[in-house]
Amino acid sequence: AIGGGLGLALSADFRVAAPEARFAANFARLGFHHGFGLTVTLPALVGQQKALNLLYTGRRVKGEEAREIGLCDALAPIEELRDAAREMAAEIAGSAPLAVRSIRRTMRRGLAERVRIATDHELVEQDWLRETNDFREGVRATAERRTPDFTGT
Repeated sequence: AIGGGLGLALSADFRVAAPEARFAANFARLGFHHGFGLTVTLPALVGQQKALNLLYTGRRVKGEEAREIGLCDALAPIEELRDAAREMAAEIAGSAPLAVRSIRRTMRRGLAERVRIATDHELVEQDWLRETNDFREGVRATAERRTPDFTGT
């Protein structure tokens, strides 16, 4: 889950990944600001310091480290991913459905509002960064598969 895919993955209650999976918030490597509510969801899962590190560096995290820091909840071989996710779902489904719904509602209370506020601000930051030389260079360098030469302009 890279970039926007990471944002989408982090909106789920649980994530099951293969050891080969890669997770990265690569926006700064593009000269851009993250979006997708990562301002809220990423630090909620991995803590503020790890979130800052991942956002500032765009570093790719493999499956095992992702599980260790909280980006995913379980690892399974790629050919067993669907079964592992279904097992997790079946375990949850074995609980009282009204209680699960109530717990989920309580645990996620206010999350949608916090994400909306964050995405509004993320969009403001993206708007001005989209006009910078660094953004153009980041996109160009990525397309050319080379290290960007950022100038801070």
